[in-house]
Amino acid sequence: MTTVDLDKLKLPTAEKVALLKMQVEQSKERIAVLEEVLAQEQCLSISRCAGAEPAVVVQFDKDFKLLEMNQGFADLTGYQEQDIESGISIDKFFNEEALARFESSIATLDAGNVAEPFETALKRKDGGTRVVLTGLTRIGPGHADLLAYFLDIHERVLLSEKLAFKENNLRALTSVIPQLLFVSDAEGNVIYGNESFYNYTGIDKDTDDPIVWTDLLHPSDNLSFSGAGFSVGEIYADFQSEVRLNNRDGDYKWHLLKVVPFFDGDRATLNWLTIATDIDEQRRVTDALMASEEQLRLIADALPQIVWTADASGNIDFWNHRWFEYTGLTAQQSLHGGWRLLIHTDDLPAYDQSWKAALAAAGAFEVRFRLKRVLGLGGRHRRSALREREREIGRDYLWHLCRAVPVKDADGLVVRWFGTWTEIEEHKVLV
Repeated sequence: MTTVDLDKLKLPTAEKVALLKMQVEQSKERIAVLEEVLAQEQCLSISRCAGAEPAVVVQFDKDFKLLEMNQGFADLTGYQEQDIESGISIDKFFNEEALARFESSIATLDAGNVAEPFETALKRKDGGTRVVLTGLTRIGPGHADLLAYFLDIHERVLLSEKLAFKENNLRALTSVIPQLLFVSDAEGNVIYGNESFYNYTGIDKDTDDPIVWTDLLHPSDNLSFSGAGFSVGEIYADFQSEVRLNNRDGDYKWHLLKVVPFFDGDRATLNWLTIATDIDEQRRVTDALMASEEQLRLIADALPQIVWTADASGNIDFWNHRWFEYTGLTAQQSLHGGWRLLIHTDDLPAYDQSWKAALAAAGAFEVRFRLKRVLGLGGRHRRSALREREREIGRDYLWHLCRAVPVKDADGLVVRWFGTWTEIEEHKVLV
């Protein structure tokens, strides 16, 4: 049907009235056709269409009386369609809170607005409940009835609750561990920090200012990192590093960083989990020990005797320069008991027996033995007559005196052995 704007037609008034009457009659005929269609069964029962939908739907009237439900709704509630009589109250499936939300949605629809879906619990036949997301719309002739549709989100809600529970436990755990723990993005901005992190740094955890954790690094240690991120960021690998971090008092203390990269749920953003353990005291003790050992090596190399050290089990792990000079061996050749090959075969049993006794008693060790030398090497302060005698007999073994003492800890346990081999050939020959 075409509607004509009569005001634009330059016709006599009588003709305009006739056209207007014709349009009215055509409108009445169209309305009659629509009413006939609406009176048909398939239009009066819109729920028949909804019944074939895979979605979960139920139809009820303004008094919350059930008109019809589809198979999806029956499956979700655990009922069979024949178990539910038409006209029962839908409070069989919903609690008072859900009914109140339905009333609010109906008021929203009456105001001509769209009712937002809401989360609620759906009662099941077995006495349990199922968490669903439900929405409401009007249906049927005159929009007198209501159609509710549902989305089963029960498993998703349970998973969210489990994740929230685990997250709360994780936050509780991270809040009490003594290590500094924080999460940063790829640019080094701190996203999350535990109590130890904020207590150590003195940073206000409620601040809105960006926190770039690499600003806490000692300037010398910052060279290990690329800008505000990590130099290994491109390979997405975990790593660890010893660095100095500035504390709330402005002091730098050594920490061992264990850094692990991870992506967010969408695998779009790379973040870094860092755990920093205070190793300041151990690092300073280690540095001091290394300095002491270096001094010991310098002193040992300056002594005329052969100087050696061994671990608590008696395995020699250090020789001074005099050993290599005397024997001609390399460091590799001297390892794993290689030095034993240079002790005279007649003296080795007595040496071993005395050494084992000293290890067992954790006491001082002393023994005399002959040690093979590099041919042509003379003793210190040797008389010319003695050298001549050696050349005559071609001696390549010289007598030595071994003395060793254990180094013990506060509990009296042996941690190292310190020993010397002093050449006594001249004394033995003169005697």
